[in-house]
Amino acid sequence: MTFKDRRIAASSTDSAITVPPGEANFWISPQNRERLSRIASRSERGEHVNVLIRGPKGCGKTTLAREFAHLFQRPYHEVHCGAFIDAEQWFGKDRLNDGETWYRKARFIQAIETPCSVNLLDEINRAHPEVLNAILGLLDWRRSMWSDDLGYKIMVAPGAIFFATINEGDDYYGTNPLDTALRDRFTRTIKLTYPPRREEAKILQKRGLNKEMADKLTLFANTLRKATNPAPVSTRQLLVTAEELKDNASLREAVETAVINGVEDSATVKMSLEALQWLEENPYVENDREIIPVEENNG
Repeated sequence: MTFKDRRIAASSTDSAITVPPGEANFWISPQNRERLSRIASRSERGEHVNVLIRGPKGCGKTTLAREFAHLFQRPYHEVHCGAFIDAEQWFGKDRLNDGETWYRKARFIQAIETPCSVNLLDEINRAHPEVLNAILGLLDWRRSMWSDDLGYKIMVAPGAIFFATINEGDDYYGTNPLDTALRDRFTRTIKLTYPPRREEAKILQKRGLNKEMADKLTLFANTLRKATNPAPVSTRQLLVTAEELKDNASLREAVETAVINGVEDSATVKMSLEALQWLEENPYVENDREIIPVEENNG
């Protein structure tokens, strides 16, 4: 089959790239809000902007890019890079319809051809380097590349921004180091951390925990995060703990389900259990069942 034997279909969904809804209670530091504002201004001026987002697990890397699109009312599309096994997936794939072969253009192409779009390459270092090499021309000053499959030169639309998230360290299996050529194309980097204790406690309270329990859980998390051998308890894990408590789990059961049972290192498990002990020392615990009243979330 040759290129002439195929017809080109539109995107994989034939629908517009849309502005995402906002994430309730998502915390962004004042410094990062300023950075995001400068990024938006640069793209509005027509500058090429690529941003790498780094940080520990569960700190909101993916959410930050989506929230940027919401705050500045930009069309948003994200690609899960770990799912890509060959370079052709960036551009599209063949489909058989009524005996005819159609080449279905990938939604990624539709997105980057959308003016002022926000395009997230999520967990970019989970894709094989050869897969990423296929889009280097879209990420550098050229902002374009020829596609034999599509039969035309792909051009990144004016104002379109690329974000990429990355997980780094020995704890992440299936990741690859970014080579210098690719990393150099992401000329701006935002490094995220977990919210300050006060802000993290507010997030938990808005999910239904009372202030006392929210304060205790955030202190528990920060104790492990700042230990000699840190255990990165994520905000996401604390939110799951809150959900378990709302479903009438005991405090120990909730923390074990959300945090401790997922830890493989025995020393970290021991440290986590020791940090949990003081949480259980309160007058509301009876027979290892947590009956602290949980406030309903009124928004």
